[in-house]
Amino acid sequence: MSNSPEGVYALTAAQKLELALALMGREHRDRDGRDAFRTAYPSAPEEMVSTAAFHVYTDGAPAVVAFLADAELFLRDPDHRMHLGVTYEVLYHIYNWMQFRELLPDGRQHILELLAELKQFVEEDDRAAIRSTAQELEDALGGSRDYPQFE
Repeated sequence: MSNSPEGVYALTAAQKLELALALMGREHRDRDGRDAFRTAYPSAPEEMVSTAAFHVYTDGAPAVVAFLADAELFLRDPDHRMHLGVTYEVLYHIYNWMQFRELLPDGRQHILELLAELKQFVEEDDRAAIRSTAQELEDALGGSRDYPQFE
């Protein structure tokens, strides 16, 4: 096994910056993101693909840029207080991307499993389990959970 860096870790700082600027310069970054996710995860429901693209490309990438800009403002003026909201926004999008990263590869299968559980709980008239599973299904499709509180 090689210890050589791979992927983005094999790039220089200048190459990473060039790629980041290319991403931010895309005219249709959100559409391109959805298309790429659809290609990579053809069995994922459209809602999951769109939400993943939103958290990575539509709002996620600009949130990272805002965080970096706020960090630069602090370097230029140490009296500048880095805005906690900027940090939370980055965390929100990363947290949701991490959820979708786990769900996308087998998104449809996971949804079908949750639906099967719902049917079983209806048969058993287990209302608490029905509510819990319905919420899990909604969360899986919606991808808008808040990130954990770190304070």
